[in-house]
Amino acid sequence: MLLLTTPIFGRSLHPFHSSVGDCIYNAKDKVWEISIRLFEDDLTLGISQFTGAPFSFHKNPQVDPILEKYVRNYFGIQVNQKRTTPYRWIGWESVDDMIWVYLEIPSDQELSGVFIENSLLADSFPDQTNLLQVVRNTQKRSYLFRKNEWVQRLE
Repeated sequence: MLLLTTPIFGRSLHPFHSSVGDCIYNAKDKVWEISIRLFEDDLTLGISQFTGAPFSFHKNPQVDPILEKYVRNYFGIQVNQKRTTPYRWIGWESVDDMIWVYLEIPSDQELSGVFIENSLLADSFPDQTNLLQVVRNTQKRSYLFRKNEWVQRLE
């Protein structure tokens, strides 16, 4: 009985809340390809809170527009202190207990100096962190988004 009331069997099945993203420049297609991996149970809770209704990746035929709206609300680029989402929504897939989200930014320009906001799941988990690796050619840089640091300037 004690095991059923411990946190491991409750709302969270892992001791940390984090996402990992990659933003990799594809020189052939002149596009920045973005993939973000999130825990499915965390994202399900986050979207449920965002929409105000229970959400399921496996029982909802409207997953794409709901997930896209959620991602666009919490992941974007800031220009002149205004948040925009100039990326294209490619889609998503479920792999084991992770949801992979795919986006792309059609541009051959460097992202240096651009401000990115990545506050995915921040409203749901106070300890949420989001890691984003930006790669172009041989240059690689990692950015950690967390409480009070949801917006980062890319260098």
